[in-house]
Amino acid sequence: MQFKKIFAACAFAGVAFGANNSTLTTATPSVSKGCSFKDFTATASSQVQSVAACATAVGDVTIQGDSFGSIELTGVEQFYGKLTIQNATKAETLNAPSLQLVSGDLVITANTVLSTLNLAQLTTVGTFNLNALPALEKTGLSSGITSADEIIISDTGLTSLDGINVYKLKVFNVNNNGDIESIDSGLQKVTDTLSISYNAEKVDVSLDDLTEANVVYLQSINSLSVSNLTKITGSLSLDSNSIDKIEFKGLESVGKSLSISENDDLEELDFPQLSSIGGALKVEDNEELSSFDGFPKLKTIGGSVVLSGKFDNGTFDSLNKVSGGFNLTSTGDLSCSDFTKLNKAGDIKGDKFYCRGASSTVSSSSSKKGNKNGESTSGSDSDSSDSSSSSSSSSHSSGASNTAVVKLLTVIVGFVSVGVALY
Repeated sequence: MQFKKIFAACAFAGVAFGANNSTLTTATPSVSKGCSFKDFTATASSQVQSVAACATAVGDVTIQGDSFGSIELTGVEQFYGKLTIQNATKAETLNAPSLQLVSGDLVITANTVLSTLNLAQLTTVGTFNLNALPALEKTGLSSGITSADEIIISDTGLTSLDGINVYKLKVFNVNNNGDIESIDSGLQKVTDTLSISYNAEKVDVSLDDLTEANVVYLQSINSLSVSNLTKITGSLSLDSNSIDKIEFKGLESVGKSLSISENDDLEELDFPQLSSIGGALKVEDNEELSSFDGFPKLKTIGGSVVLSGKFDNGTFDSLNKVSGGFNLTSTGDLSCSDFTKLNKAGDIKGDKFYCRGASSTVSSSSSKKGNKNGESTSGSDSDSSDSSSSSSSSSHSSGASNTAVVKLLTVIVGFVSVGVALY
């Protein structure tokens, strides 16, 4: 028992260590007392100068207030801790031309007139966070960030985002930047979340060095280039974009769900190498999309399938397993025949199959419950729904009865066991 407790403690410590293990590893150096700051807040230029006088500074520093027209951190090269510049309401310039490293967070937020940012030498940072900076049009990252844990760019006046060339990030989040026209990054891997959302409607996104990501959410983009992305371990969502073609040339697998919805200008899908989706596949409410033929190698879908739109064409040539249900509703010329064959062959494992095409509506329950597959209903949609509901209700009642019997037998066996023990 004692060994188990020690083992559990070691396992917990290992998990905790892993959770805090970051892509950025920096050892805090020893510095003189004048360059060691503990929860230091600078509200005057003289206090900022005490920080700027240190080539290496240690601690947590916040610069705020209305005493600055320009915030000058010209002497600092390395900052070990968290550096925050916030609510400096009159500051138009932040000048830190020699700053190369911030080991913790670099947060620049709620500086409403800040228009010039000079971070020419910055390459290493824990979290780089630009927020609520409506007058800022350029990041000032001349050398480019090459090591970081998180990049968060929100509610700024940036017209473009570049200079983010990190090998691996936990988070890449660019949102609510109404003037941004392009996002171009040399980022190669994202282990948690990659989210680009609610920016200018015509933003062009280029992530051609990206090879692997976890959760990917793309919204309000005009064009997308991800030529080397081969693996998404979490989910992929493309919603409410102005893009006319969604193209993932090298993507081979999506670990969880794939959702493509409400992209009003979308005309084409192209996933030529995608062979597996671990969760659901959803393609719906894309007004101009008339075909979902862009999945020629897709073999397995680990969840359900929901397809809705004005489809004239659409096949899954390689598909041999859908673990969930299948629901296809088309107001175009698409026929249900290919999908009915899939269902009859038992390739659709879920308990519901529904297909409404140009000439027929097909609705059935899973063959695992002994029901017919692929029975065509020539009546109205409501007749089909009633038939499905009746079948479902009957199945549910039968299941409930079986469950009650099992519970009763369990209780009886329990009493018998107690009796035997007492005897």
